[in-house]
Amino acid sequence: MSDDKEMEDTEDSLGVSEDEEMDLDEVDGDDEFEEEVAVVEEVPETGAYLVIGQGDFSMSQSNRGADDPGDNTLCEPQFCAVYGDMLFVSDRGNHRVLIWEQFPEENGEPSSLVLGQEDFADCLENRGMTTTLDEMTSGLGDESLDGFTISKSEEDTLSQPAGIDVIDGKLYVVDSGNHRVLRWNGIPSDDGEVPSLVLGQDNLDDNEANRRGFVGSGSLFFSMGLHSGDDQHVFVADKDNHRVLIWNKIPFSDGWNADVSLGQKGMDERWPNQGDFDNVGQDTLSFPTGVHFDAEGERVIVVDQGNNRVLIWNKIPRETGVAADVVLGQKDFVNREPNRNNGHHRPSADGMYFPTDVAFGKAGLFVSDTGNNRVLYWKELPTENGQPADLVFGQATFTENQVNRDLDEASNCTLNDPYGLLLIDEEEEEEEFRGIPMADDDDDNEETALVAAEGESVEEEPQPKFRLFICDRSNSRIVVWNELPYPKEAEEEEEFEELKVDDENLLIGEEEDDDDFLEEEEEEVPPGELPSA
Repeated sequence: MSDDKEMEDTEDSLGVSEDEEMDLDEVDGDDEFEEEVAVVEEVPETGAYLVIGQGDFSMSQSNRGADDPGDNTLCEPQFCAVYGDMLFVSDRGNHRVLIWEQFPEENGEPSSLVLGQEDFADCLENRGMTTTLDEMTSGLGDESLDGFTISKSEEDTLSQPAGIDVIDGKLYVVDSGNHRVLRWNGIPSDDGEVPSLVLGQDNLDDNEANRRGFVGSGSLFFSMGLHSGDDQHVFVADKDNHRVLIWNKIPFSDGWNADVSLGQKGMDERWPNQGDFDNVGQDTLSFPTGVHFDAEGERVIVVDQGNNRVLIWNKIPRETGVAADVVLGQKDFVNREPNRNNGHHRPSADGMYFPTDVAFGKAGLFVSDTGNNRVLYWKELPTENGQPADLVFGQATFTENQVNRDLDEASNCTLNDPYGLLLIDEEEEEEEFRGIPMADDDDDNEETALVAAEGESVEEEPQPKFRLFICDRSNSRIVVWNELPYPKEAEEEEEFEELKVDDENLLIGEEEDDDDFLEEEEEEVPPGELPSA
């Protein structure tokens, strides 16, 4: 039999003509082409929706690259607070506090008021005033400091402002470089308005650390974070005294003494980890920078930056030196190395590197993991030591920590030296997950779920209603998020499905007989051989 005759017999046995075979070849070729050029649809990554201090999300220069600041620029902002519709920002590099009387709705909106400077164009520490330590240390006997020039505070000046909060309707600002906390008699309404009370100093003109060097219940040394939570208590992270001070009642006069100290055994002690730097413990602190009081649960959360961890007290301490109950960032209370002893460049979901601030509310727990250029998120307040975070802001994964993700410019998804945090819980929208309407309750009480393509039900994580303010310090901006960065899987375009012929004896489009199909199932065909006609 000739080759041509064999080919014709084969075509006859399959019931496929030469023209139809060519059509099949064209279909197969198209199928291969479709597989090669299948396009992966790019899913936008969740990021911040608003930026303050820059014109857009790609900008990152201090004061937008200008020599002098303005009413809409920032230089290393450290902390922020909200009171009603007002926004307050401690602008560290410009030694001032900015106030927006109406919360910004668009990127880069200008502020309304400035404190610590005479106008928006000024940026000198304590407005450029200086003094020599021989004047201030007279009688202390430290001759080595004679003639040393330092910045000199006055009642209306600021030096590296940090923590900020509104407590019982009054504005409090940590004036870190002047080793004091300032309080205004209400909410300032004029530029450069003078505060009415000071903590950490005897009066508004003094600014030496620890009240001329004497550590006590009323002294401060480069304090940072500030929080109340209930308009009654005042919590201050007294960083360079390696402690957190607690005032159980609102102070009534200058230099009012604190009631409780955490991290030290006594009010007159101030050494990191209680004198043995590497001997970290359950009741020690090293350079604490952030503090949060959960008034509803009476829990205190402290960022222990020097020990690369966060400590949680399940009940507000009533005495000095009380030990913490839970530690995050380390596997236990006796470890202190960055990223859970894995090193500076090996972050993980359960490690931290120089964390700075903490915020907690109905939306969950947020920690600014500054050395890793990210913010960590737990859905609920952890109850176990070393509990890993659930999500990460500012990085694509838990194992990355590059500045702005090592990209050429910043974006709404990147961070560089994130510092202070502010969480605003908002009412949750009913029957909504991530902005997608949910099924009605009348649908046979079925479990709430999103309906994916092909009719498959896929449960989605609920999005709490919140606004998270991140002081992105080295990007000289504040970024505001209102959505959790759940990982989003890319959706591939549906590929051309390979043509399948259930019974190759049938012509394409011809109905097959069920009985014949069963008979063909029973007949085994050796691999590589064509079925008989």
